[in-house]
Amino acid sequence: MLICNRQRAVRVFRERLCRLVRFVARAEGVPLALVDLAVVGKAEMAGLNRRYLRRSGTTDVLSFDLSEPHRPGLSAQIVVCGEVAAEEARRRGLRPQQELMLYVIHGLLHLMGYDDETTSAAEKMHRREEELLARFTAAKTARR
Repeated sequence: MLICNRQRAVRVFRERLCRLVRFVARAEGVPLALVDLAVVGKAEMAGLNRRYLRRSGTTDVLSFDLSEPHRPGLSAQIVVCGEVAAEEARRRGLRPQQELMLYVIHGLLHLMGYDDETTSAAEKMHRREEELLARFTAAKTARR
């Protein structure tokens, strides 16, 4: 797994994010081939959002399925915005790393078939994100 950090708003703990990706994949029963993660700033995220989704402004997470039909496992790139995570974490009273992990989980769940197009689907997806983060955090704490 490759993690590229191109921002300074949130400290990136690479090993923790690698463990998180593997944890979510196991919890969802999805084998991994290769998942790359980029943590970027608002300007870069706005450019990617405009280029790939034709939407103006920044966003919290973009996910791209790069899997090939004849190859097993999920191959993907997930891009999360550190600046948005830092701002949203302050607003919600969370640590920026927690918010960033929620974005990574959100991107993974999209790649694994979840959507947030309707209110009920979004609520289901957000509940699953919170559940996975809580389980990951509890498992991480138990290992210490």
